[in-house]
Amino acid sequence: MAYGASRHHGIGVFSQAIIEVKGRLCEKTLRTALDQILARVPLLHGQMARDWHNLAPYWKVPPAARDVSIPLQVIDLAEREADRADQLFTDHGNAPFDADWQHARFLLIRIGQERSRLGVVFDHRLIDAFGAEVFFRLIDLTWQGRLDEFAPRIKQTEPAHADNWTRRFKSGQTLNRLHLRMKQLDVCHLTMPPGNAFWPNQFVHDSLTQDESAAFIRKAGEEISVPIVSPSATARAVLAVRKVLPSMSGTGTDYMLFTTANLRLPNQEWETFLFNHIAMLPYWLPAQSDMTAKEAAIELRDQFFDHMKKQIPFALDDAAALGRIVPLAIGGPMLRTMAGGRICSFYFACLRDAGFSGETFLGLPTVDLIHKPLALSPPGLNMCLTFFRGRFNLVVSYVEGAVSDYSAKRLMDEFKSSLLR
Repeated sequence: MAYGASRHHGIGVFSQAIIEVKGRLCEKTLRTALDQILARVPLLHGQMARDWHNLAPYWKVPPAARDVSIPLQVIDLAEREADRADQLFTDHGNAPFDADWQHARFLLIRIGQERSRLGVVFDHRLIDAFGAEVFFRLIDLTWQGRLDEFAPRIKQTEPAHADNWTRRFKSGQTLNRLHLRMKQLDVCHLTMPPGNAFWPNQFVHDSLTQDESAAFIRKAGEEISVPIVSPSATARAVLAVRKVLPSMSGTGTDYMLFTTANLRLPNQEWETFLFNHIAMLPYWLPAQSDMTAKEAAIELRDQFFDHMKKQIPFALDDAAALGRIVPLAIGGPMLRTMAGGRICSFYFACLRDAGFSGETFLGLPTVDLIHKPLALSPPGLNMCLTFFRGRFNLVVSYVEGAVSDYSAKRLMDEFKSSLLR
């Protein structure tokens, strides 16, 4: 799915995380930390390759002599120019990498003497959203002089996993049954802009207070009788889309979306820093329905438990070993055809776990940490709910031409108000 979307989108499957602090971040301190990390974690500037003995792709360790650095751009703004920062980060997130071996780049914007915002754009092939937060933590620990304590825990080697084929085939059968169920859906979708040209993303951001966030967590647990927030948040995202973008409902009979599931084990953030440990699980709700938010949340909770019973997240990970031997140029279009040309109605990321929640970053007090994932084209829309130090951050990402600025703002307002009701 991501391969086909990135081909259409034109720049890859990227995301951006931005941390804000009080005070003025030192450029030299940051560059020194990034250089030290790159020296200890060379996979950060590796490249994909294929082992022709077993056909498995792998991440090729670059030559030690390669003279590279993690890109860091620094922009200083006066307080009166603070409104420019959001657009600068948007431009940063929409730009492609300069080389195949680049998989992370940073933009530091310092606003006067009182505020600094540091954004990292990362390649989802190497780092996922949780991993990006761990990256901020690693930078902070490096500044503290503790890189040698944590770098050895970062896993940089992995076997080919060309084994356990019986189990992997069974996982493939599990996913095939899921696919047959999904094929029965008539997926609602946005109309994408014409042609294959790159259409940039735009973003709308808002947040809940700590009290509002705590109230929603309590309400979500009560309405589905399970202490998790994803089904309730996802239900409200669907209902917000249905209300604000009614034309999408006219394109099909079912909203089908992919949401995130973190496959990491507890206390394994360093071992799983690199590569993607997020599974995208499918959920669906009827487009024409008078379901309340609570009824929709219960339906999605039941789908979640069914996925867990069938071990869908682990089947996805297991069966992926079968697909790795198929070149993406062949496998991508095959998956697209199987999906009837429609990937999903939209993506929804709900990241309750935090990879970084420190009160300081490089010695300065932290203010916020938000994520701005690119909305791939198709489906053209991505909604995101993340958590930092007791507060939920909300982001709507959308492809220009698929969703208007006015509709995106309305969608954010409706989604936020639905979390508070």
